[in-house]
Amino acid sequence: TPGMLTAARRRLVHLQPLRDEAAIMLRQVSGSQIAVEANDLNTAITTADGTVVACGDYVLCQVASLDLVTSDIIRNYATDPGIRPGDQFMTNDPYVGTLHQPDVVVVAPVFHEGTLVAWCGSTVHQPDVGGPATGGLALDAGSIFDEPLPVPPVRIVEHDRIRRDIERGYLIRSRTPRLNALDLAGQIAANRAAVAAIQQLCRRYGTETVIAAMDHLVDVAERQLRARLRELPDGRWRHVSYLEHGAPAPDNSDVYAVRLAATKRGDELVLDFSGSSPQAPGAINAAYPALVNFAVASVLVYLCADLLWVPGAVARVVKIISREGTVVHAAWPAGVAMSTATSCQAIRVSVNACLSRMLEGSAELARLAMASCQSSGAGGGVLSGVSRSGEPFGSMTLDELTGGGGATLLLDGVDSSGSTTSPGASCANVEVNESYLPVLYLRRAELADSAGPGRQRGGVGCVIALRPHGTDEPIRVVSFAQGLQHPAAVGLDGGDPGRQSMFYAGGVEVVDDLLAGGRGEPALPLPDAAARLTGDAVHLAVTQGGGGYGDPLERDPAAVLSDVEDGLVSVAGADRDYGVVLVRAGATSWTVDREATTARRRLVRSDRIGGREPAAPVAHRPGRRLTNALDLVDGPGGRHIACARCAAPLSPVDGNPYLAMAVVEGPVHEVAPLPARYPGSERFVIRRLHCPSCASRIEVQVSLRSDPVVQTVAPIA
Repeated sequence: TPGMLTAARRRLVHLQPLRDEAAIMLRQVSGSQIAVEANDLNTAITTADGTVVACGDYVLCQVASLDLVTSDIIRNYATDPGIRPGDQFMTNDPYVGTLHQPDVVVVAPVFHEGTLVAWCGSTVHQPDVGGPATGGLALDAGSIFDEPLPVPPVRIVEHDRIRRDIERGYLIRSRTPRLNALDLAGQIAANRAAVAAIQQLCRRYGTETVIAAMDHLVDVAERQLRARLRELPDGRWRHVSYLEHGAPAPDNSDVYAVRLAATKRGDELVLDFSGSSPQAPGAINAAYPALVNFAVASVLVYLCADLLWVPGAVARVVKIISREGTVVHAAWPAGVAMSTATSCQAIRVSVNACLSRMLEGSAELARLAMASCQSSGAGGGVLSGVSRSGEPFGSMTLDELTGGGGATLLLDGVDSSGSTTSPGASCANVEVNESYLPVLYLRRAELADSAGPGRQRGGVGCVIALRPHGTDEPIRVVSFAQGLQHPAAVGLDGGDPGRQSMFYAGGVEVVDDLLAGGRGEPALPLPDAAARLTGDAVHLAVTQGGGGYGDPLERDPAAVLSDVEDGLVSVAGADRDYGVVLVRAGATSWTVDREATTARRRLVRSDRIGGREPAAPVAHRPGRRLTNALDLVDGPGGRHIACARCAAPLSPVDGNPYLAMAVVEGPVHEVAPLPARYPGSERFVIRRLHCPSCASRIEVQVSLRSDPVVQTVAPIA
């Protein structure tokens, strides 16, 4: 009846209890700290054709493309071996639909009275899925044959019973078979719980009603997203993110660019990644499903923050364009196991930057724009070896999820908050990691000056130090190895990027010197496959901070002083990054020197434009909002782009206003939170772009020194 359909729709709009119950079931059965402590997992529900209707808030980017897995099964297995009640299928094939090989997906069809109603799915990052390197990640992989060989979808459960032959064949690949078996059992149990819950809905409301209600939910979410896009001005936004892989090369051939051009017309959005670099020889590439996962998850987080999160609706509205054979859409048999910490993070940052600049075009929706969070792979890695008892061990610590969140128009970023596309994930407890791994933590603490400065600053990242404990054998340390040569977490509206990460495995003297402030920027080696911890050696990692929002010179000096008192900004950083001069107020306290701060900020603004006196701001914005800092203005000479603060014209509407801006360029090492450099970092620069008239900060770009300034915003007719 109509009343029953309305009730079912209302119930299905709130599928969170169902998906969360499945996730709780998974965590209760699993014994891995990756699942139990860090929540590196997710669950989802799809329609019968695989359209993702609901997904958990854990690692959002693990399930946004679950439709690719289910559609592969429907396409290939409908008649042989068939799809029946009580079946479940497992895969870790990144060329089919998972992020990378360690992320194992298990899906189950939901039948009621002979009708395929839906699918349920669960994903867990399992500790080790085989391959030459423990944890499945290999810096020196030349192709997927140097990584864990993926398992295409295979029926792991038949007639509601685990197929022991398939399970045995899967587990024998792993160095951690007991943990993997528990994860697999948890995923199967989670799917069973979800199947039973949906069947209960069918018994209560009828199968046709439940199917119609799920379709309705996707329709509603699609309408919401299209309405959101219609509220925003049409335009084109660009961003470039950089990755490094291999030893620095004179021709920069070790640097790979993820290039995104996002175009919005009416209620449609196109994300075009086809300009990205050709694929790398090794592990940093993303297969197409990973591109879809991170792009869709980023749209949900950065554009649909206050809307329904229905991945299947995004797929109807957003067109993703890519080119096979690139670093974001690799062709078989490219290595892709490290994609989640490398190319996928660059995909997220690029979508984040473009969508946030799009939101800035609306006075009402600009409040939703958010600078980039940390790059979740930065500072992280896999530790492996043999314990004193002779047992092999190998796992991520998940310490890299202590990076900072991005700032918004009104709020500072959240300190040590992790990745936005993994909203429910968290770093594992120190004591838990020490129980799984033969290590002793020396430090895990928030790190001053790691956040991107801005009117609203980004969230700070963390510093982590640990050493071997309880083993006489070397501990292998495989780094995720991105964000070391340059910052990666972009700022917005003139805010600086979050500061770069750090990775070191070696002598305690170097570590102590770095943590004490250093005696002169030591050159640290780039991570490689041979990195080991032995004896008293220490593993040091720094996670990135979040990007800042707005001109740092506009930050309230009282807020800067508060950050200094909380240990989030140093006294030197207050002066360097914010132009705030602090003086002693006591043995352990500081106060703002208001007069010196005013003079310091006036000098910095003048230096931005070659020593000239900055123009005064106008009382009202001169035209239609393009971004927070730029307006479209109709004048006697035609429409042009102008500074929103002082009304100075910068270019014709079809020109490039960034070419007229005053650029202050500096090396990236000047913003590193600890005094160290890596080979290759000298190739990257931070470009701070200012209005040539009033000296207001308009944008900050991280770039190869040889690359041009990017025109990040362009109106279209």
